[in-house]
Amino acid sequence: MGRGQSPKATNITMIWIEFLICSALLTYFAYNLGKEGVILSRRTGMSEGLVGMFFLAIATSFPEIVTGCAAVFSFGKIGLGYGDIAGSIIVNLMILVGLDYFLGRGRILARVSRVNRLTGVFVVVLLVMVLASTLARRAGYGGFVFKGMGAEGILVGVFYIASLEFIRRKSTPDDTPLENAARSEPFWEIWAKFVFFLAIVMVLGFWMAKVGDKIVNSTPLSETFTGTLLLGFATSLPEIIVSFAALKAASADMAVGNILGSNLLDICIVPILDVLTGSPILGALAPGQVAATGIALLLSIIAVAGMLHRRDTARRINFDTGLIFVVGLVGFVLLYFVG
Repeated sequence: MGRGQSPKATNITMIWIEFLICSALLTYFAYNLGKEGVILSRRTGMSEGLVGMFFLAIATSFPEIVTGCAAVFSFGKIGLGYGDIAGSIIVNLMILVGLDYFLGRGRILARVSRVNRLTGVFVVVLLVMVLASTLARRAGYGGFVFKGMGAEGILVGVFYIASLEFIRRKSTPDDTPLENAARSEPFWEIWAKFVFFLAIVMVLGFWMAKVGDKIVNSTPLSETFTGTLLLGFATSLPEIIVSFAALKAASADMAVGNILGSNLLDICIVPILDVLTGSPILGALAPGQVAATGIALLLSIIAVAGMLHRRDTARRINFDTGLIFVVGLVGFVLLYFVG
């Protein structure tokens, strides 16, 4: 311990170091998980948009799933668990401004496929369901509950499965290979690597939830702010890296598909949290978490509007992605005070 440094200050410093180490490891292993997911998806002949929306989304969203569930079930921190979900959605959408810039001249949201436009619309519909159900439960309207899962949780799960099937039917196969996607390993070996990285990410996700619990207990930061910004950003690092890697491989559609597919899957963590808590989690959200849901919905609506507006430009940063970034930034400032 340095001279003049209190034990409490040393402890807080060690917590932040632990947070950085866990974030780095989570990013590395989730990125490798995503690479194996791309190879698996290519072997199945999926379309480019569906690859990003399904395999990449599952791989890069796994940190949110594990971290959110561990925060709620193991540490009893609803603000951390749900905040991680909402924060990850916000951070994922804010990534679009970087993708827009590095794409070069033109609008990245104008170059997405019909598959990704559909995914964006489904994300908005699910967030409307979640926000409306939250406000209804806060107003005292309970609703149906089955084995701890609220009616809204069941509806979200059913809608997610139906949307996947609908998007699968609308997609078309694409044989364009991604970088490192055409490897010659046996199929079982690729699956083995995928499962191995999945297990490592699961352990790291639990560790991240534990670090978040330490931050809340040792600093003035609230559960909501820690969950939405810190955990949301840390668990979104895989999406950031995978999306930029897809853009570098000349696949703007897959880069956006990874973000939108991850957001769609993140919302579907809500029914799992219902089961883990034994009651509808949306009825236990604090005002800060409700506000985070509203911010995520607003950003998603802006993104969908940008995708539906097909006119291109010659700018590197465009109005739609720039607005998403600014609104997201202001939202995090507001969440700091509301939390």
